[in-house]
Amino acid sequence: MTDRPGQGSDRQMAESQLSELQNMRVLLEEARGLSRNLSYHRRARLETKFGETLDEVDRQIVELRDVRG
Repeated sequence: MTDRPGQGSDRQMAESQLSELQNMRVLLEEARGLSRNLSYHRRARLETKFGETLDEVDRQIVELRDVRG
């Protein structure tokens, strides 16, 4: 089975983006763990942002996995 022109490079770009997003997700989870030492109000705001950001990263990971095929 042969790829259409450009399909291989699209797949390679998706793989690269997927790897970057997965790395970003790991770093966000680490930062989330470190934030537990902050005061309650600062931690609550940051936790909300981490949650939103992780949800977005997860959504993009799913999208890229679909492109990867």
